Amino acid sequence: MTWDEIEQFFNSFKLNSYHEMFYYYLFKLCMYSGLRISEALSIKLEDVKWENNSILIKKTKNGTEHLAIPHPKVMLELHKWLKILKKQYPNTPYLFPHFYSIKSSIGAAERYFKRQLIRSNLPEHYYPHSLRHSFATHLYDLGVPLEKIQIMLNHTDISSTMIYTYCATKTLSKEVSKLKMV
Repeated sequence: MTWDEIEQFFNSFKLNSYHEMFYYYLFKLCMYSGLRISEALSIKLEDVKWENNSILIKKTKNGTEHLAIPHPKVMLELHKWLKILKKQYPNTPYLFPHFYSIKSSIGAAERYFKRQLIRSNLPEHYYPHSLRHSFATHLYDLGVPLEKIQIMLNHTDISSTMIYTYCATKTLSKEVSKLKMV
């Protein structure tokens, strides 16, 4: 997703219900931390380290614990979410609990994401994982080394990280423009 599409996506949220805010903050966290939806849905409140702006991810795809470092402004937004969450579900152990007090499903998040794409007039070929892809691609475009992106995404193999950079054409174009023209 381009920056314009990301902005359009998040600006289309109305934030007038718990349900809407739930997905807004879930997707915002994924976009600005590189987390998978499944990882974000498994976060327990005790794993959010407010003092150093990090989140311990215990349930990852590769089975290893991982320290996610979200954008500092997202951590501030999560404070807002926490106040909303505690009013609705004061005893939940999860940062993103299911509406019936059990952990939300990935499928429900994917369906909501698709509805939000339609609402924001964006192409429907995107999925929640596109947020993770965008996180990596935009960091790469900004000049962050692949090795650091690999760590942020908790990839064991750099070749997995390289997949996320295939559409980083701005960076490649800038490199080609360094060639001396004769």
